[in-house]
Amino acid sequence: MPGGIKDCGVRRLARPMRQEQSNLVMTHTTPTPRRAKIAIPVRVRGMSTENKFFDELTETIYVSTGTMITRLRSRLELDSEVHVTSRVTRQGGNFRAVWVNTRDRDGWFDTGLELVDVEGNIWGKSLEKLTGPESAAVAEAHLECQRCRVAQMTSVPEALEEFIGEGFTIVRQCEKCKGSTQWAFVTAESAAPSERSREPGGPEERRKGRAAIKMKIKVFCDRLGVLGEDVCETINVSANGLYFTTQNPYTLGEALRIVAPYEEGAVAIPVEARVVRLDRRKDSSLLAVAVELKWGEKAPGTTRAARPD
Repeated sequence: MPGGIKDCGVRRLARPMRQEQSNLVMTHTTPTPRRAKIAIPVRVRGMSTENKFFDELTETIYVSTGTMITRLRSRLELDSEVHVTSRVTRQGGNFRAVWVNTRDRDGWFDTGLELVDVEGNIWGKSLEKLTGPESAAVAEAHLECQRCRVAQMTSVPEALEEFIGEGFTIVRQCEKCKGSTQWAFVTAESAAPSERSREPGGPEERRKGRAAIKMKIKVFCDRLGVLGEDVCETINVSANGLYFTTQNPYTLGEALRIVAPYEEGAVAIPVEARVVRLDRRKDSSLLAVAVELKWGEKAPGTTRAARPD
């Protein structure tokens, strides 16, 4: 992708999940724990999805004071409990399966565990240097409720981006189902259309009038008083919106200014815009961003923008 954000202070920040005014709202607000990437030999015992007892020797991938990420030969049911013993400290504790990636990697299942109760200092001195603020990176993904089939792009503080993809499942509160349900990762293309998407102005309605045009654009963002620039390429365009890819993070509802089309050295007036959707591109590290253009609204420090013919 050409260009990139310059001196923008753009980064993924630890933050609670944003709530949209739709029937797809998730109320989950688990904070992002401080994690250390460290391989600690552990012994894990519990019941698999096949209702068989297992006793495995493995090691941690990431640990925090209350969570751990590991790989297991046996697949766990979400919310099931296992007993974990550190083979270094000989201390143990009970953990609950918060998320599981059901797609095995060479016979291993990535698993996120949350501490329920502990018998001692299970990690010993391994986390003594784990200081400072909570982890800055917050993974985001399209998740779909496996009961009512509604989907939403949401923050996933319980996991890291490297573990989220095909097969990723997690327990979340679903407002439509009025309880905790299983949610699974889905691509933006396969996400089930919601009631909101069928409303006037919703995603299905917005697809009408779109044209698959690749066009260079320049995005301006103002974060904490620091102006950033991002040169991107569109996937498609419509009379009132743009859909483009970027390597940089954006947030739902974020206010932007966009020059479209963008030509280096040319004089152009940026148009006010707002981020209305975020999609993780399949088999790509790029983020797809949908923005609504606000034609005729004045961008700070410019003359009034006019809609092109």
